[in-house]
Amino acid sequence: MKYVPILTILLLIGTLLSCETEIEFTGKVTEPVLVVNTIACADSILHTSVSLSRFFLDQEDNSPAVNNASVALFVNGTFKENLLNNQKGDYLSRYVSAQGDVLRLNVSAPGHESVWSETVVPLATAGFKIDSTIVKSDSSLLVDIIYDGSYGYDGPNTPYHYDTVGVTFNYTHTYKVSFSNPSQINNYYRLVVYSKTVMYGYTANIEYKNDVEDIVFGSGKNNLDGLFEETGYDPYNVFSDELIDGMTHTITFNYKQDFNRYYNRPNHDSSDDSYERSVTIDLQSISREYYLYLKSLKALGLADPFMSEPVQVFTNIENGLGVFGAYTHQLRKIVLPE
Repeated sequence: MKYVPILTILLLIGTLLSCETEIEFTGKVTEPVLVVNTIACADSILHTSVSLSRFFLDQEDNSPAVNNASVALFVNGTFKENLLNNQKGDYLSRYVSAQGDVLRLNVSAPGHESVWSETVVPLATAGFKIDSTIVKSDSSLLVDIIYDGSYGYDGPNTPYHYDTVGVTFNYTHTYKVSFSNPSQINNYYRLVVYSKTVMYGYTANIEYKNDVEDIVFGSGKNNLDGLFEETGYDPYNVFSDELIDGMTHTITFNYKQDFNRYYNRPNHDSSDDSYERSVTIDLQSISREYYLYLKSLKALGLADPFMSEPVQVFTNIENGLGVFGAYTHQLRKIVLPE
């Protein structure tokens, strides 16, 4: 066996390090353009963010806000109002958007090319209905340390023992979300599902569900034997009506719930255990622009930087960047029983 001398290895490493070359950017530096981001919601006012784009080599973390913009709102082809300047690049409308509205924004600012965009506020999803069932899957006893027959700690030498103090319950909730999709019209949807825990009047936890399995997401038992490449994981839960045109469709998913119920015990305030858990199901009818924007964000998040082509985030702002979309939602809050 032959051994490479240590000196040779060191010389080789030194040669490789000396070959490192810093490549300077010699292309054209693009000028900043207006960036407009607005997602209109039926029965709500518009919140419009206006900022400037940043060159990709800039070291700044945030895009500079534009505080001197003029933002004109047109509704169904007629000028409605100039949005109010709320500072920090935020502009507000007084007009409340309605289903079916054709909205247009014309945005200008000194020293920059004017931009514009248009979207349509979708109609509410028809036939929206939720059915649910609850199945008790498991329960177990809660065991805790009892100090001197109480739940207070009275000193380092206080005698203690273990005792059963309550029960842990586990339930599986099955939800069936049904809706009717009109035929021969391109429709786009988003399913937002989240659980919330409220304690002492404050929100303690919010958890979004992003693993719904169904044919509309390209997943689930009806996915034609793996024909679709996508999985049920989707941080935005968006889908089109391509596979359900003119049909009434039902999306089924499960939620697991566990909670503790304590027995009556001395020196214990029962309000310490009181809280509310709920599941909110929000089926949104979204505009094509909003759908394409969220799809591009999902693709960007799943892209492998070494193995895939760059992902272009969708924009529909003419002469600028950003997105102008809209949605109409129908939601139900379901308080989970204890």
